[in-house]
Amino acid sequence: MSRRALVAVLAIVAIAACGEKKQQARRTAPVDSGAKPAAGPGTAKGPEVEVPYSSVGKRDPFKSFVADLRATSGPTSPRCRTALGRYELDQLRLVAVVTGLADPVAMVEVPTGVGYSIRKGSCMGKNGGVVAAIRSGEVVVTEWILRADGTQEKAQSVLRLPRDQSLNLEE
Repeated sequence: MSRRALVAVLAIVAIAACGEKKQQARRTAPVDSGAKPAAGPGTAKGPEVEVPYSSVGKRDPFKSFVADLRATSGPTSPRCRTALGRYELDQLRLVAVVTGLADPVAMVEVPTGVGYSIRKGSCMGKNGGVVAAIRSGEVVVTEWILRADGTQEKAQSVLRLPRDQSLNLEE
């Protein structure tokens, strides 16, 4: 036999063998008897069950939650536009308190060493804190803290003098 004839015969046998495997696989397919077939390659899948999904009340996972918090916190928590609004309350140091007046006055110092006088209602701190009260030796600041879940919480911070340096003018 010539080489061409031998190659042709081998090609026909190979094609016939491949076709027979496909037919054999079709003949030996499992019959659905109600039992679940074992998972693996070549096994038939059962009917897929549709699970209903509703996105109502759920946030978009591809959208930044920080942007949402900034958008919702805009008008409800005003920020200080004064020089004291550039610092956290922990960075401010209470230097002096003058009580006994109709409108008590206190002085705070920023980290650069500059002092500012404050009165009740003054704005201070990065969270838009407002001076709620000036008492002997301390200043109470109320601010709205924005939590990670988007809710706002009212918090009070107290700035105290390092030692009793308050000045009472009632004497």
